[in-house]
Amino acid sequence: MVVRCLIILSGLIAAVPAVAQSAEAQAAARNADNWAIFQKLYPARALAAHEEGTVGFKVTIDKQGTVTGCQVTRTSGHALLDQETCTLITLNAEFQPEEGISGSQVRTREGTISWKLPSSTAQLAAPQAIASADAPEKVICKKTVRTGTIAGIERTCMTQREWTRQSDDAKEQWGEVQGKKGATHGN
Repeated sequence: MVVRCLIILSGLIAAVPAVAQSAEAQAAARNADNWAIFQKLYPARALAAHEEGTVGFKVTIDKQGTVTGCQVTRTSGHALLDQETCTLITLNAEFQPEEGISGSQVRTREGTISWKLPSSTAQLAAPQAIASADAPEKVICKKTVRTGTIAGIERTCMTQREWTRQSDDAKEQWGEVQGKKGATHGN
């Protein structure tokens, strides 16, 4: 499954040698594996628009190894490709659980993904540093309990603006059901 395959992403960011190989050989093997996975996840919109480039990112990871947030730190030059990269990472990447940290603690990792069109022979430019004001909104993930399923927990990832809009919509719906505050007996 794609989710399990993306555990390899953790190797891209922070690798622990499993066998005695040279660091270069291990990096080349990880990059080849990651490249195959990323090609399968290449955003369809970016493929159609012929967008390619390298995106730098920083992820926040909880104790269980689940990505709880993602922020673009270096841009590919394509704002939507940058944002789609964080969306793909937050929805698919998993990292090894970390012992010795409490449930409320998080850790961060940085990495890059080079998106290159399948038929492209162009040399990708290095990702450009991005000013905080110009960066896409950070993607925030929250877990919710799903009843009636085997999965039990569902992870939803959105920007802060999207979370706020969802909350406001829910408050509006409940406000209509509850009526005006202070009203009694249906008045």
